[in-house]
Amino acid sequence: MSSIFKSLAKMRQKTKAVFSGVTDVIVVDQGDGKYTSTPFNVKFGKLKFLNPGEELVIETLNIREKSVIKQMNLVKLVIYINGEERNDIQFYLDDEQIGHFAYNKKEDIDELKQKYYQQTKQNVQQQQQQQQQVDELHNYNNKFLCLSRVPTSKTIESLKLKQGQNSIVYEVECKRLGQQHIECEIFVIKQNQKIFISDIDGTITKSPTKGMILSTFGRDYTQDHICAFYNMLHQRNYLILYMSARSMVQYESTKEYLLRQQQDGIQLPPGPVFLSPQELLEAFTIEVIKKQTDILKSQMLNDLVFTIGITGTIQGGMGDRLNDIQAYKMANVQYERIFLINKKGEIVRVNNEMQEEKFTIKEIIQKIDQIF
Repeated sequence: MSSIFKSLAKMRQKTKAVFSGVTDVIVVDQGDGKYTSTPFNVKFGKLKFLNPGEELVIETLNIREKSVIKQMNLVKLVIYINGEERNDIQFYLDDEQIGHFAYNKKEDIDELKQKYYQQTKQNVQQQQQQQQQVDELHNYNNKFLCLSRVPTSKTIESLKLKQGQNSIVYEVECKRLGQQHIECEIFVIKQNQKIFISDIDGTITKSPTKGMILSTFGRDYTQDHICAFYNMLHQRNYLILYMSARSMVQYESTKEYLLRQQQDGIQLPPGPVFLSPQELLEAFTIEVIKKQTDILKSQMLNDLVFTIGITGTIQGGMGDRLNDIQAYKMANVQYERIFLINKKGEIVRVNNEMQEEKFTIKEIIQKIDQIF
């Protein structure tokens, strides 16, 4: 085991130098001219940039993290939405190469703070102390920006997104490597959109480890009939949300894997891919060593529940571990809509009478109108 940790430690140094990561985004059209979104998680590897910005006083407001106020240099990113360059969008990398939207207008900062306080559940005294610190720094130095991975409603509206899938490309200029970019997708949905959560490793694949490895060499290790099942849900207006505790550094390979899956001419339906914003080593430790994937998944689902703003939208989920049940329950998914699958394709769920029922995917397909 010690040799594994030594290898991972070396890998961590490498990933900081060359690995970048991203996750897909869900934007919710609330129907009243207002929009909310999950975090725009993007991180570039440790690169040297051509034009590091001037030093500013920065406050970062990110969910699950303590608000940080400090001076730092920012690097401006160029964003492309559906192929169109958008220089008007203020998006920067901080001193850890993590991307954020930037704001300096009071109305925007107030909106972000309200969201931050609601989700972090800070009390009034904590809010006042934090605001006093910001005011002191702001008065001392007018070069002040508030950073957030979650944009304001006005910013989302200005992106001019279409309903459904949209592409977003983040681009930055580096000294040695030239232009570097990362691409992912933004899914715009209505507030009442039905969502089905699917784990990837051990759920779409028959094994948490073998599935991804064997598929790379052209061998099929996917659960039988999984493509047909998810397509039937898609036809019934469910959005399939593919979720994994993998690091967002693995976004590209994970997305490619999902796109390659095909059974009897049927591919997996399109859907956002949510991965952990953790670095590769941290995500590996939590998923493989500690086996606490419910922690990472619960955090991602909390972001989604907060974004949607209503309960009952996440209407089902499938995983391969007991802690997947815990994560899905935290998102208010009913027990009878939570499915656990093993490598033999056997599925277990708990019905309304709290009794276990066993199926195969093929049997669920036959009963899909009764279950969904």
